[in-house]
Amino acid sequence: MQNNNLELFINLTLLFVRQNHIVWLLCGLAFLVTAVLIPITIKICNKEKWYDSLDERKIHSGNIPRLGSIGFVTGFVVSAIVYMVIKNDAASSLVPFVLAGFIIFLFGVIDDFINLRASLKLSIQIIAACIIVFTNHRFRLIGNFEIPEVVSLLLTLGWIIGVINSFNLIDGIDGLCAGLSSLISFTFAVIYARNVVHSATICLFLVASLLGFLIYNKPKAKIFMGDGGSQFLGFMIASLPLYRSSDNFEYNKFLLMLNLVAIPTVDCLAAIIRRIRDHRGIMTPDRAHIHHKLMNLGFNSTQVLIILLFVQSLICLTCCIALYFQGSTAFIMLLITYTIIMILFSAVHYLNRRALAAKRKTETIVS
Repeated sequence: MQNNNLELFINLTLLFVRQNHIVWLLCGLAFLVTAVLIPITIKICNKEKWYDSLDERKIHSGNIPRLGSIGFVTGFVVSAIVYMVIKNDAASSLVPFVLAGFIIFLFGVIDDFINLRASLKLSIQIIAACIIVFTNHRFRLIGNFEIPEVVSLLLTLGWIIGVINSFNLIDGIDGLCAGLSSLISFTFAVIYARNVVHSATICLFLVASLLGFLIYNKPKAKIFMGDGGSQFLGFMIASLPLYRSSDNFEYNKFLLMLNLVAIPTVDCLAAIIRRIRDHRGIMTPDRAHIHHKLMNLGFNSTQVLIILLFVQSLICLTCCIALYFQGSTAFIMLLITYTIIMILFSAVHYLNRRALAAKRKTETIVS
């Protein structure tokens, strides 16, 4: 049975590749638009001195342009619009995502310049999330349990807002946020390629535009995406899986998504707990995120990027494999995977505390 499922998946994926030439052309367009716009954006930022601000969370030094999101969001939106014009039946399902994502991006860019109040940013995120939820895109099942409608609406709203802010916080080293997002988006495309062509397509547009951005954002980065980019990516990653798909995907969707976004969301949750414990504001920047902890263990920023992207790749692969088992088997597999992720985070946290304690002891002896 499982061999038949795997064979069916391979055949449907190959069919998607063969029958959607326009998709690959538009992926090329998304990549090209991004790759062309980024150098222009770098020149304008250098001229106007629009550089990324330094705070406790950042590890870079020097003046780095911060508006890279303009390139990859434009590449994504242009390809999505052309696709919707060509495929008339795609517009009704894609417009809410493109529109709401653009709202998040626009106010994120404004925030990069004038530092909007937290209450206003939250309000914008709620409005964008409502566009998705009230166009009938939401979580409906957790395993066999059908979620009551009111709970489903609140869960989906909280999910979208939480993931937006998690991706905003994880954007701390070169290539990390864009790298995680491209892997997760590609996983969505693989999952949807079997039976939801339009959603697979929009995921591929996002991957292509991010690859164009990563040319300039890989270590050492020539440009950063800024809050507009990280919030846009968080929104798209949170929203894209809300498309309806196969019964097996719906059965395991929530747990599968918890796994796919585990790195940024667990890190965000740890940051909130840490700041509440220390009686600080939950939005106060610090140097205790997962990438900072790995650097405290002796890894440089490039090595940390490789480690986290490797772990994310394993998570993505596991999630794809899990979907080709029957519902309850996949559910258990995903639950075990999430447990392993939590153990890994706990191990890094413990090793980081030991490293910091040893460092403080050494400094005390020297002084």
